[in-house]
Amino acid sequence: VEAVGDQSPYVTAIGVHIRDTIPVIRNNLASARKYFTNFCLKFVNSFIPKFVSHLYKCKPISTVGAEQLLLDAHSIKTILLDLPSVGSAISRKPPASYTKIVTKGMSRAEMILKVVMSPHDQAKPFVTSYLKLLENPDQSDFQKILEMKGLKRSEQNPLVEEFRGQAPSRERGATSGGSAKTSEPVKEQQSSRIRKLERLIKRQF
Repeated sequence: VEAVGDQSPYVTAIGVHIRDTIPVIRNNLASARKYFTNFCLKFVNSFIPKFVSHLYKCKPISTVGAEQLLLDAHSIKTILLDLPSVGSAISRKPPASYTKIVTKGMSRAEMILKVVMSPHDQAKPFVTSYLKLLENPDQSDFQKILEMKGLKRSEQNPLVEEFRGQAPSRERGATSGGSAKTSEPVKEQQSSRIRKLERLIKRQF
């Protein structure tokens, strides 16, 4: 990927399949709406973890590639949030439990990609950014992100060591009500890239 453009073809294909399939399922369960709601919950609880799992397999990935995937993830989140009422003449607000699952799951995918986009030349701010963005961070997921960035083992080691040093203090800070702050250079670079992506997203939606 050389430049961020519109959503990728696979995202469009997902949207088409959902628009074609969901109305049929909903119509067949019209007399028992709770079953349709249960179907929607089971679908996103299965789909989102698989999407995140496949994200980790995208390695190595460039910053531009991560930006494209971030745009795709946002598009998929929009599709999933609209899934319960897609193709319906009556627009119903999805259950709060459904919206929470989609928002939380797809936000994690977006945060993973934001970390991949972050510069790693300074270990401390990079690890701080990871700990701030990802809920329930662990070393296994952290190393998966380093692999997505295409870092060699020798490049990963100082970052992993920094993670091991920061993670315990992060847990202590959370317990005492404290919070880790992302360094200003990292935050500024992330904000600039995210603003560009938001402008692209607004043009599409």
